[in-house]
Amino acid sequence: MLVFGGLLIICIMMVLILKSQFMPGNVLAMVPLVIALAIGTGFTDTMTFIHKGISNVLVIAALFILATLYFGTMSDAGLFDPIINALTKRIGKTVFSVVATTGLIAMVSHLDGQGITTLLITVPPMLLIFDKMKIRRTLLALVFSTVTAVMNMIPWGGPTARAAAVLGTDVMMLYRQLLPIQILGLVLSFVILYLASKAEEKRGEFVHGADIQTCESEISICEEELSLKRPKLLWANAAITVIVLVALFIGVPSYITFLIGCAVILPLNYRTLKEQNARVKAHAGHILISVYTIIGAGALLGIMGGLGMFEALAEAFVGIIPESLSSVMHIIIGLIITPLGYLLNADAIMYGIMPVIINVGAQYGVESATVAAMFIVGHCIAVPLCLTTPQVYLGLGLMGLDYREAFKANFKWSILLGTALVLATLFIV
Repeated sequence: MLVFGGLLIICIMMVLILKSQFMPGNVLAMVPLVIALAIGTGFTDTMTFIHKGISNVLVIAALFILATLYFGTMSDAGLFDPIINALTKRIGKTVFSVVATTGLIAMVSHLDGQGITTLLITVPPMLLIFDKMKIRRTLLALVFSTVTAVMNMIPWGGPTARAAAVLGTDVMMLYRQLLPIQILGLVLSFVILYLASKAEEKRGEFVHGADIQTCESEISICEEELSLKRPKLLWANAAITVIVLVALFIGVPSYITFLIGCAVILPLNYRTLKEQNARVKAHAGHILISVYTIIGAGALLGIMGGLGMFEALAEAFVGIIPESLSSVMHIIIGLIITPLGYLLNADAIMYGIMPVIINVGAQYGVESATVAAMFIVGHCIAVPLCLTTPQVYLGLGLMGLDYREAFKANFKWSILLGTALVLATLFIV
């Protein structure tokens, strides 16, 4: 019953999110609720699961609110204007130069292994450049589906650490075997970004950096926007932002960092209560939609996790493969880990499915490290489009995209990259 219920929730959600006009928050909250009650879960238990699930994502929701308000206010004040002007002059000749620069920033900022930090450092300034040059935001999302996904294989990233715990081995030993795959993955990621950039240029809407300087009618700033600029406070705002980013890297809770940051920069840049309220209201609409989606994801995770649906689905996926294919089961599972990863969270895949496949592979002389590497690779590539990962909705919210847009635009690239790297793992690890 748990397997049936879990599959039903996932299938209905995928159809409604990708094909209907329902908001993702509606779907994520209501579908698991209805299915849970329909399969006989008590009302009190269901409410408890939802409460626990939402409680677990409230920190992410708070972070999104505060980070969006912080960077939105900094953008209004003109902090990013010098960066944008410099970049548009130097990287504005092709779409790929813009996208590749974004990829390099994301790659460096993800060295700490924290996806939230990478999003907060990369998206706000680069999003302004993408919009200014009329590059679709889905290409910004593609950077996170490729470069950042591959970077997540680092030893202090979630998937590699989980795999090392399952294997009972030193995480650095496992990572040394993964390193060639990660290097190959980064190369392939930039190849994919190049191909996607060429397709974007063919649309004919890209505005060159040089053209921006001469097309004032297209980028004219209205008087209201000019009145929000604070050029005299540029260095003060920059110093505060550097302190905020350093705090993120040294481990200060991100939502606390941005709470304090907002408390400082709002009155510093906008002295009256009316002006401060106006800045909050200006960003509120976009924030509320994304927070609603994150809270809906919490309800989904609470119900499916509380009922044990993730574990049941993991066992079922392993059980449907015929005995005659046992000798190549690790390959089959490896190839479907990326699409499977769009639906199941990291714990279900790394702690539920992977140990079973390691044991099966051992019977046929397959090294446990090879199986683990395939799972790490497949799961890392899937994470940026995973329905059951709240961080996904944080990222999409920062980019101003909905899940449907990102999935349709980048699904094929994600599958292609995941398949290529999983197959390469068989020969390299």
